[in-house]
Amino acid sequence: MPSQFFGLTIAGSGLSTYQTAVNTAANNISNVDTEGYTRQRANMQSMQAIRVEAKYGSMGSGVEVTEIEQLRNKYYDLKYWSNESRLGEQSTKADYLSQIEINFLDDENVKGFTTIFSDYFKAMDTMKTDAHSLTTRNAYISKAMTLCEYFNSINEQLYRLQDEVNNVIETKVEEINGIAQKIANLTKQINIIEQQHSSAAELRDQRNLLVDQLSKIVPVDVTERPIVNTNMPDVETGATEYRVRIDGQMLVDTYDFTKLICVPRTTENQVNECDVDGLYDIYWAINQYTDEVSSRKLEVTTRTMGGSLKALFDIRDGNNNQAFSGTIKEVPLNKAVRPYTVTISDPSITDPKQITMPEHGMIKLGSKEFRYDEYELRETVDATTGESTYEYVFTLTKDSDGAPIDIYELMPLTGREAIIGTQVDYMGIAYYQQQISEFVRNFAIEYNKISMDGVNENGELTNAFFVANDLTNGGEYDYDSHQVTESTDADGNTVKTYKGSYYYTFLNAKNFTVCSEAMKDSSTISTSSQKAFNNGVDSYDIVEKLLDLKDKTKIFRGGVAGDFLQCLLSDISVDTQKTKIFTNNYENLQQAILNQRMSISAVDSDEEALDLVKFQNAYNLSSKMVSVLQEMYNQLILNTGA
Repeated sequence: MPSQFFGLTIAGSGLSTYQTAVNTAANNISNVDTEGYTRQRANMQSMQAIRVEAKYGSMGSGVEVTEIEQLRNKYYDLKYWSNESRLGEQSTKADYLSQIEINFLDDENVKGFTTIFSDYFKAMDTMKTDAHSLTTRNAYISKAMTLCEYFNSINEQLYRLQDEVNNVIETKVEEINGIAQKIANLTKQINIIEQQHSSAAELRDQRNLLVDQLSKIVPVDVTERPIVNTNMPDVETGATEYRVRIDGQMLVDTYDFTKLICVPRTTENQVNECDVDGLYDIYWAINQYTDEVSSRKLEVTTRTMGGSLKALFDIRDGNNNQAFSGTIKEVPLNKAVRPYTVTISDPSITDPKQITMPEHGMIKLGSKEFRYDEYELRETVDATTGESTYEYVFTLTKDSDGAPIDIYELMPLTGREAIIGTQVDYMGIAYYQQQISEFVRNFAIEYNKISMDGVNENGELTNAFFVANDLTNGGEYDYDSHQVTESTDADGNTVKTYKGSYYYTFLNAKNFTVCSEAMKDSSTISTSSQKAFNNGVDSYDIVEKLLDLKDKTKIFRGGVAGDFLQCLLSDISVDTQKTKIFTNNYENLQQAILNQRMSISAVDSDEEALDLVKFQNAYNLSSKMVSVLQEMYNQLILNTGA
C-alpha cells in the first residue's frame, strides 16, 4: 500500500514532466528559424500503477516522459530527396544551355553567323563586276577570314565552357566526399549518445540536412536499421546502421565512407574527338583513407542517375548518341600475321565528314578495350546497283593496359559490338562542337570543289581556299597528301578508302581558315572557269556557282548553308525550353512537398505558444497539488489529536 506521502510523488512526476515539456517547447521556439531543425515533442505516458489493498485494486503513480521525439515523416523525406535530384539536374542543364545559346546569338548587339555569313556573300557578289580589283579581292578574303574566325571563336568558347564544367565536376566530387565524411562522423556521435539512452536530435538534424544537400548533387538512397545485441537478438543496443547509396553503390556505411576520385582521361580515352584534354571520369577509391583508385567507375550518364552531377556530365559529354559503333565482322585468326586488324560492319558513321573519333585511340570490342593507331573507312560501290556499303578497318597495337594483344581474346568477338567513346543521349557541348565542325567541313568541301575547277588571274588552277591549320606543328595540313583513294575490287566494284588522316577529318571549327597563299596574294583565288579564261571571255562563272552555296546547295542536315544557325538554335531552344519547363514543374513540386514536410517537421510559433500555456497550466496544477497536500499533511501531523 502506498504511504500517506505518495501524493507528493505523483505531484513531483507532474512537475518534472511538464518542466521537460516546457523546455522542449522553448527549444522549438528558439530554433524556429534554424535551417534543418526538426520540431521536437515530449511524449508522455502514465507511470505503472501500483497494487493497493483496496477494492479498486491499483492506483496510478503519476506521469513520465518516455522520449523526446523528432517529428519527421520518412515518406516526405524520400519524396523530397527524389525531387531535389531531378530539380538539381534540370536547373543545372537550363543554366548551361542558356550559356551555350548565348554563343549563337545574332542581333543588333552581337554580330553572329547570319550577319557574318551574309557579309561574306555580299563581298563575294561584288567580285562578279569587279574581280580584277585587288581591293575587291582583299575585301572578300577579309570577310572570308572573319567567317573562319567566327567558327574558331565559337569553338574556343565551347572549349572554355567544357573546361569550366569539368572544373565544376571536380568541385562537386569534393563536395560529395566532404558530405560523406561528415555523415559518417555524425553517425558515430549519434550512436555513442543514443547507446547511453540520450537524445541526439540536433545531430540527426545536421545529418538530415547533409542528405538534403547531397540529394541535389546525386540521387540518394538512405536506409537505417537498429543494431541488436548479438547475444540477445531481441534486444536493441540503441545504435543504428546508417547507409547512404548513390545509384546502388555504397557511399556511407555507418562509420565508414568511400571516396570518389576524379581521374583525368588520357587522349586515347576521350569520349569525343573534340573534347578538351584531361576531362574527368569518376572512380571509387579503395577506401576512405587513401586516394588509390579502384576499378569501379561511377557511371554518371546512365538513366538511373540524376542530380546536378549527371547534368554536368550530360552538358560536357553529350553527343546525342553519335559516338562511333558497329558490329565486329572479321578478327585476326593467324597469330603470325601482324599487325592485327579488325573489320567493323554496319557502322553508325558512314559519312567521312561526320567522323568524330581521333586518328588513334581506344576501341572497345565486346567487353574489352584495345588501342588502335590507325583506321580507314572503306566505301564499296556496287558496280551493278550503285549502292554503297561501308566498313571500317582498325589496326590494333596493344590492349588497354599497354600489354601485347592476345589473339585468342579477339577470336570469339565476331558479331559483338564495337564502340569508340561513349554514347551520351543528350545534346551537350560535344554535340554542338561536332555540328559546327560538320558544317565547316561540308562548306569547305563544296567551296573547294568549285573553286579548284577554276583558274586565277594568270589562268592557273588554284589550290584549296578553305584549309585546316596544323595547330601542333604550325602551317597548314598538306591538302593533296590526305585525300580519298579509289580502287576496283575483283568483282568490279569501286572501293573508296578514307584514311583516319583524311583531310576533311583534320579540318574542324578549331582550325578552319583561309589558305596562306590567298592571304599573301589575292590574285591566286579563282573567279572564272578554265574554258572562259581560254576563250578570253570576261566571265565570273565560278563566282556565280560559289554564290549558290548560300541558299541553293544543300550543305547541312538536308538544308542550305544559310539555315545553319536556325538548325542549331532549333536544337538549343527546344532543349532549353524543355529544361526550363521541367525546372519550373520541379520547383512547384518542391514547394508542395516542402509544405507537406514542414507541416509535420517545422516549428509553428503559434502552436508552440499554445503548448506553452497548456504545459504551464499543467505545471501550475501540479504545483497546486503540492500546496494542497502540504495543507493536508499539516492538518494530519499538527492538528490531528490536538
